Amino acid sequence: MKRKKVVASILAASMLAVMLGGCGSKSSEGGKSSGKEKLTLWMPTFAASDGKITDMDFWNEKMDAFEKENNCEVKVEIVPWDNYEEKYLTGATSDDGPDVGYMYMEMFYDYIDMGALTDIDEYFTDEEKENYLYYDLGNILEGQYALPVVVGNPRILAANMDLLNAAGIDKIPSTWDELVSACKTIQEKTPDVTAFLQDWGNPHYGSLNEIFWPYFWGAGGEIVDEEGNLTIDSAEGLAATEYLYSLKKDGILTDSCTSCDDVLEPFKNGEAAMAVMASSNALTATNVNWDFQPLIQGPKESKTFVAADSLVMFEKCSNKELAAKLMKYITSAEVMSDFHKRVSEQPPITKDETYAGDERYTELFSDYGDNFVSLPVFKGASSMYDTLYKNLQSMMLGSMSPEDVLKETTEYYNTNLK
Repeated sequence: MKRKKVVASILAASMLAVMLGGCGSKSSEGGKSSGKEKLTLWMPTFAASDGKITDMDFWNEKMDAFEKENNCEVKVEIVPWDNYEEKYLTGATSDDGPDVGYMYMEMFYDYIDMGALTDIDEYFTDEEKENYLYYDLGNILEGQYALPVVVGNPRILAANMDLLNAAGIDKIPSTWDELVSACKTIQEKTPDVTAFLQDWGNPHYGSLNEIFWPYFWGAGGEIVDEEGNLTIDSAEGLAATEYLYSLKKDGILTDSCTSCDDVLEPFKNGEAAMAVMASSNALTATNVNWDFQPLIQGPKESKTFVAADSLVMFEKCSNKELAAKLMKYITSAEVMSDFHKRVSEQPPITKDETYAGDERYTELFSDYGDNFVSLPVFKGASSMYDTLYKNLQSMMLGSMSPEDVLKETTEYYNTNLK
């Protein structure tokens, strides 16, 4: 826990050093060399491990055209999710970071607060802004620090219909109670099948997007209030936490859930009947007769997590005009439509791109948009999520109560992070 606070202090001190001593300098990867401008682009992994193309191959292919048109070189680096924030921290506090990168909402506060990101609004015309469907989502903490690139990928309840049918179930559960009832039926009728799987053994708090926040929001919970105060320790938060704890205590979730770090492969292999996962991941289960439920109705709401990830430009970039052109190129209909077809199916982010994805998702994006929720931007968000996740893991192992999870997380946040 203390490590996160130390990391925040290191970021502040190191960022100041970079801003004072390193800004504007041209390294072999971020400035000019041999007459060509150079940019560094960091992107995450999206391609399936068994897919037809890798992320690196896709982006290198796309950069070839951009480099030729702009007489420049773009060095692409694919950053794995498991050390994503650590990699960015190291890069942002040195000359080895990207000019253009990819961030999710939890990361923004500290980098904006430290002055590491560029307000990109001046580099976009009104006509260009109008073409983006979600441009305004990039306005964070009174600046346009982000250009939304992946807005979608909602978390859904995917179900292997053959396994459900074998247990006599012909309808995917749509409420908390129906989920429990269906799991009990599957366990009774087909005991060799894992009825419902959650990855409580995953090392990264990003799993909260599948295994906690949809239930938290379904109970009516709010992460922070308008003033940025943490509000997870509430009656609504407790209802969600107790529900998840009851799934483990009552055997709906097996003991193996605390060591499980991935639900997709067991689902693809026909070992698990149901799991909440990203909509794009479900599409990779090509050998499974699956369907999905967009929302699981809680006591008060039907909400689920949706990504609102963005491209960012780092302030240390020495050629911001070229970096802005790169951001526009990546988010163009031409590049994004190919990305959505060949790498990761997502809804369009511009008006001039047509959705050409799986027919099963046609109504998902048109009819359920009001039920999609993104994580808020607030001070210490990443560290709070990490603390909450570790405490929830302890609860699932039987060493913390639901009440203590919320209470101790809130106390830690208010004392160390706020």
